[in-house]
Amino acid sequence: MLTALRLVATTSLIVFASSTAFPASPAIGLAVANGSFQLDQSDVRGNATLFAGSTIETNTTPSEIRLTSGVSARLAAESRARVFDSRLILEKGTGRLNSVNYYIEADGLQVMPDKNGGSAEVHLAGPNRVIVAAEKGLVLVNNREGVLIARLDRGREMSFEPQEAGGTVTRASGILAIKNGQFILVDRVTNVTLQLKGPGLDTHVGKLVEITGTVDAGPPTVPGASQLVDVTKISPLVKSAAAVGGAAAGGAAAATAGGLSTGAVVAIIGGVAAAGTVGGLAAAQDLPGQGGGKPSTSR
Repeated sequence: MLTALRLVATTSLIVFASSTAFPASPAIGLAVANGSFQLDQSDVRGNATLFAGSTIETNTTPSEIRLTSGVSARLAAESRARVFDSRLILEKGTGRLNSVNYYIEADGLQVMPDKNGGSAEVHLAGPNRVIVAAEKGLVLVNNREGVLIARLDRGREMSFEPQEAGGTVTRASGILAIKNGQFILVDRVTNVTLQLKGPGLDTHVGKLVEITGTVDAGPPTVPGASQLVDVTKISPLVKSAAAVGGAAAGGAAAATAGGLSTGAVVAIIGGVAAAGTVGGLAAAQDLPGQGGGKPSTSR
């Protein structure tokens, strides 16, 4: 009998020690909706506490995410995401972010407003295709390595397709210029600055060109440049508003129709193809399924 009591006491101590050594994950915020949604595959109505790694899936109404850090994000109807204290991983549908120092991750891309007051919208349009819109302010898009691949001004929308070849190939077009004694090009599609090196660049300074190259392992030395590119091919383009505008419109139409076709004006920055789109998230100025008024915080 004494041996049995000692065994019970020892077991109790082990259980107690285990529970204190591995405390429960602290809450990071709330999910709030004017209806029902799923939190970690359990049905919830009204609001629920969020923990790091929680999965939210909305039904017919959107859900608002309010983190204790002050971050505010929103999931449209019929969307799903995992929530962490540093990022929201979008797995289905559409999300909006209204906070800095936080980002929405979608198919490896990292999307965030540049400053307070900005608003980024992200939509998973299908396998290997992400649409990003800047509703307010400037929105930045990085690849999975954290390299800046696009800067979207207010009202702009772009379609992105990560490439199987990885992040070594770059294709961009814009006016070739010199800054700080180095060749640079601001891509006309993604609005990112690239530092270039390679033979024959000096003969194209001041001209509209398209370049193809590979990313150099060394960091760029020009402030604001996202990549240092070894140019393997450079071709002059027609410098006219009609040509540039027509090409951009063609690219937008192709992207909207469902793919970055060869007829589109496409840039490949950091291993991700990008093209402008027309309408969609930016034109609507709202997320699909965002109606229904402000969410209530009561169950």
